Amino acid sequence: MRRLLPALFLLGLAAPACDWDHYAMMNSIPAEGDPSRNPVVRVYLGLDGLSYSTVERARERGAFAGWNLARFIPMFPATSDASWSRVLHTAPFAGLEYGHFDPVQDRVFNKAVGGMLVHLVPPLEEIPFTVPAYARTPAYYKAFDYHASSYLDALWSYDRPAYGYYKGLDNLFVALAGRSHVQSTFSAYVLETDVIGHIRSEDDMVDALVALSERIELFKRQHPERTFVFTFFGDHGIDGVAKPLDKVVDLRDQLEVAGVTSVESFEEADKVDGPAAIPILHTRVTYVAIHAREHWVSEVARRASTCEAADLVFARGEPREGSPEGLAWVGVWREGSLLASFGYEAATDSYWLPSDADWAALDLPITFAPGASSGVFSDETLFALSVERTYPDFFFRARTAFEPISVEFPPDIVVSYRHPFMSVGYQAPISSANAVGTAGSHGAMDRLGSMGALLSEERELPSAVRSDNLLEFFPALVEHMKRRNVEFFPGAQGAELDYGALP
Repeated sequence: MRRLLPALFLLGLAAPACDWDHYAMMNSIPAEGDPSRNPVVRVYLGLDGLSYSTVERARERGAFAGWNLARFIPMFPATSDASWSRVLHTAPFAGLEYGHFDPVQDRVFNKAVGGMLVHLVPPLEEIPFTVPAYARTPAYYKAFDYHASSYLDALWSYDRPAYGYYKGLDNLFVALAGRSHVQSTFSAYVLETDVIGHIRSEDDMVDALVALSERIELFKRQHPERTFVFTFFGDHGIDGVAKPLDKVVDLRDQLEVAGVTSVESFEEADKVDGPAAIPILHTRVTYVAIHAREHWVSEVARRASTCEAADLVFARGEPREGSPEGLAWVGVWREGSLLASFGYEAATDSYWLPSDADWAALDLPITFAPGASSGVFSDETLFALSVERTYPDFFFRARTAFEPISVEFPPDIVVSYRHPFMSVGYQAPISSANAVGTAGSHGAMDRLGSMGALLSEERELPSAVRSDNLLEFFPALVEHMKRRNVEFFPGAQGAELDYGALP
């Protein structure tokens, strides 16, 4: 990997001239504020890939003593750029990741290695005419005072994840010390935690969190003039499941066996005699998003569910006979069969569930009135029922996967992988590099990669929080984002929960 990255990225993009340490520049002009004017500084850290299980293990070692901890349930599929956009209610990302399909232009952008390049080497947003709109830095970056110490931080972090993480912490705390003189709120994005989760072991991630806890306590002792109050939140978890190389698969190969032709545009799909689809190979994640013509969605979903890598396949659904009108439908497929389907009514924020679905196979203890062919359930009821099961917040996450909330062009089908499978994402020119990023991942519906963490000194928390609701818990973060001129966008309809009414 160390041989591959400098050659592939530095030569290919000629970016070294832009490798500047902005933290040094920002802190080169001395400034000293009056602590009496901002005696309390709230610090919000977005840690990419912050897993609930690793936080629990870090706390067992004494980290974050006295802090409040909640399960933080992300969108599905839980992948960084779309998830951060949704958590912070910023402008939608074009696709779930840089690699995406635009049905308006009928084209796949940032394919394979190209998508990885844009993901690792951020675009030059300061000179936007050099970069097309579909490849520019996502809007959520504007929510953070600090998100990197140098232009190629992401690149170096993947090359040396532990070094990148600890170097990043050094720079983060320098930036915090400087900003605390003039700000009562500070926000930062820590990419390197996700890199450690993909490349190193879960033990390494626990070590990293323990070190962060120690750094915070040291920082507080070094700056007694102010009270620093920390909150952490993540965009997704990390499953901690190592992926053998023979399980790092290109779903297009399995779709071909299932009788689905993989194409790169609807124009090409319309020329195929039979089901055709546009699968998007993202980075090393545990899902694949698929686009298809409406009349082929159900059949492609059914066939995709027969693929060896598939655990569950979700798709825009079709109304059930005898169901109320006006419902938004989702179908769930496994091994060639429609396992379950359900409808959502926005006006009442409730779900219509048929009793003949195999809810037990989804580890969902749904009960119906004796003899009833269906039942209507509130969002709060289904959240509480599923949040600690195999597929957390199953119904809300499944139905919003197909809505244009933080994604401008949502998929028609999502294949959620079973362990230990992973999407190949890309094939690097050097074969040894294809083993990189397989120590753990995220994106599938199951709890291992879906259970993120919310950790705070600022306030008490419910036992579980839907990530869409983060901002309602922390108004100071909202005000800080407004001061940074972040434009807010509406979230998912029905995302709000009455946490006081939950068990």
